[in-house]
Amino acid sequence: MDKREYKELSSQAANGDAKAFSRLYEKIYRPMYYTAFYTLVSDSDAIDAVQGAARDGFKAIGHLRSEEAFCVFMMKTLCARIKTFFKEYGRDPENQDYRIEEKQMFFELENADRLCAVMYIAARFTPEEISQFSGMSKAAVKKRLARALDYLGLDE
Repeated sequence: MDKREYKELSSQAANGDAKAFSRLYEKIYRPMYYTAFYTLVSDSDAIDAVQGAARDGFKAIGHLRSEEAFCVFMMKTLCARIKTFFKEYGRDPENQDYRIEEKQMFFELENADRLCAVMYIAARFTPEEISQFSGMSKAAVKKRLARALDYLGLDE
């Protein structure tokens, strides 16, 4: 999809065109799912978060400030959904009995550190993009990301 088509689809989606929204959503649902899956405790919670973000995004897309901002808009919507799951989990995701083994190190991270790490590693977003999505400052994202990557034994 080129920039012109992207801009045109964004404009149509902002006017309530479900097919245009769907075409744009096809390009971002994988990074959204990876972000939710590696941030939340369970696969079903990740699916619920992504579906809820898509539903919320479609309802609110008329408020999109610019056609180029669709990705940022949808990731902000997903981040808001993820934060509601964090509140439901409380402070300790280990209270959940369906913890997935390969995500163990991620769950030892603080929630915000985990969100930054997942968006950077799995969804391949830059610290600047993560800052836009999460509402954290760029400096806070970089600090959290450095701490998480160090803990996970990964290089930037």
